[in-house]
Amino acid sequence: MKTIPIQISNEDYEWLSLQAKQREMNVAQIIEEMVSDASESAEKETEYLLSDPKMRDRLLKSGKSTKGIPYEVVRKKLGV
Repeated sequence: MKTIPIQISNEDYEWLSLQAKQREMNVAQIIEEMVSDASESAEKETEYLLSDPKMRDRLLKSGKSTKGIPYEVVRKKLGV
């Protein structure tokens, strides 16, 4: 498994710690579960969008687009 460093505010860490304690898990397990859930949701959404021919065309065109904000710029703006 690839390790990705993340920064969590004290407030978020306290919330994660509480969730972990209530579910008898550790914080890393809670984060892993959240990322997995988000990934599954994104896959379902993509599958739904690709099932519509018009949306499929729009997604394919946007994927090939050279307009927009570069990935690294977005990451920097988001602090990721």
